[in-house]
Amino acid sequence: MTLLKKTAVALAAFGALTGVAHAQSEVTLYGLVDLYVGKKTSKATLGDLSLRTSPGMSLTSGGLNGSRWGLRGTEDLGGGLKATFQLESGFNADTGTSVAAGGGFNRTSKLGLSGGFGSFEMGRQNTQVFQLMDRFDAQGTSSFSATNAIFGPAVLVAAGSLSPALRRDNMLQYTTPTMGGFTGSLQYAFGENGGPGVSAGHTMGVSALYASGPLAVQGVYETLKGAGSGAATAKTTALGASYDFKSVKVLAQYVAQKDGWVNGIKENGYVLSVAVPVGAACTINAGICSESLKVSS
Repeated sequence: MTLLKKTAVALAAFGALTGVAHAQSEVTLYGLVDLYVGKKTSKATLGDLSLRTSPGMSLTSGGLNGSRWGLRGTEDLGGGLKATFQLESGFNADTGTSVAAGGGFNRTSKLGLSGGFGSFEMGRQNTQVFQLMDRFDAQGTSSFSATNAIFGPAVLVAAGSLSPALRRDNMLQYTTPTMGGFTGSLQYAFGENGGPGVSAGHTMGVSALYASGPLAVQGVYETLKGAGSGAATAKTTALGASYDFKSVKVLAQYVAQKDGWVNGIKENGYVLSVAVPVGAACTINAGICSESLKVSS
């Protein structure tokens, strides 16, 4: 009987604490479903190798945006500090299956702390290169964007290269407060490969963003350590800019990658796109792109 009374008191105390925490916290359930019917043909040439894919007409998930659902929340810790978290999972809306093998929060899984010092986050997160690509293309990094056309996996996988990654596991990110329109960010991802003389997967990145009024400019530099003892490092440099003229928004980006550990691949590409608002609820987007890919034997 005594045990039952103590348990009841403990549960009541937990309920009171939960009530207090709930009054200071906010959790949001969100999601997006994207489906389209259409036909997409891709063609790429790498030396004597011609790559062409055309699956025919299909009902497909993720035309403009990847279908996803997630949870995000904040907890007010007092003194200007807030604890934050975000969990986001991608899925195929046409089949109901998870994008990630075995499910899980494959898009984002992070915990953070923010305040007057800026913000610090850790977990699976978007890389700074991906953030720049998405910010400076009128169609983002959607299936039909110019950015996806040149930095998608098809031709680079055939060449054996690692294209600029969208996300990294085990990542730490610090972002400064915005001062005079400027924001800086640092990223470091642990490779977590404990083999002798091996440190594959270590990623480091630095970003500087200026955004004020109609103008935005960003520069990013990122490195990725290759596999094996003494392996070289892949390096990516990205620049982006946009200007909103109200009647039309012009966006441009340039990305250069040097892959020193798989066939000496060097890739340079640029994207120029525009977004034209038509009424309050419609925008027409268009973009062009070009790339140069060199493979050393």
